Amino acid sequence: MGDLLPARNRLLAALRSADPGAEAQLREGLESVELALHDKVMGPDRPIGHVYFPETGVLSQIQQMRNGSAVEVNLVGSDGMVGLAVYFGSVTFPMEVACSAPGTFLRMRSADLLAEVARNPPLLRILHGYTQAVLEIRAQAIGCDRFHAVEARAARWLLEMDDRVPEDEFTMTHESLALMLGVRRQTVSAVASHLCQQALIVYRRGLIEIVDRVGVEGASCEC
Repeated sequence: MGDLLPARNRLLAALRSADPGAEAQLREGLESVELALHDKVMGPDRPIGHVYFPETGVLSQIQQMRNGSAVEVNLVGSDGMVGLAVYFGSVTFPMEVACSAPGTFLRMRSADLLAEVARNPPLLRILHGYTQAVLEIRAQAIGCDRFHAVEARAARWLLEMDDRVPEDEFTMTHESLALMLGVRRQTVSAVASHLCQQALIVYRRGLIEIVDRVGVEGASCEC
């Protein structure tokens, strides 16, 4: 098979470790795409055309409410994939999925993923494990949103984004962070200002850089 480039998506890397042939088989149906900030890849109750394996970018799953408000419910980077609904047999998804950090993504037609799951047992085992991890993370997030202070949740979210992007800084407006945390923009402004005053982050022109990772970890909640 020759030398293979390192897999930048952790699910694909895990599949390669389990069975290089299975990973190579899956890659035949993948194509690389570049997404810009706020690009939408899925919409509420619309047919799911593709599933996505982020490499250097990040996708956010956003729940829209009837009153027009919205909140991010899941953040997916190189640690996972977007499109588990297809794996479970669904043809639509109830939420919007948009790019929250630009970069490269591998995508596959939904029908091709279903075909791969049917003939690729190692892929099926990887997706089982990933599904379990997503459920556990969401359960933790529910408790976090209920019991932890906004600043601690913001620090947690910044660390999660930092884990998923290759650069030292990433794009983030106050409006976007308010969406992620489900709070008012004014609240986010106060939190970001406090983190800057503590020299934990630098915020300039819509870009956030974590300059004291240990300090941000200390400001974060247990999640």
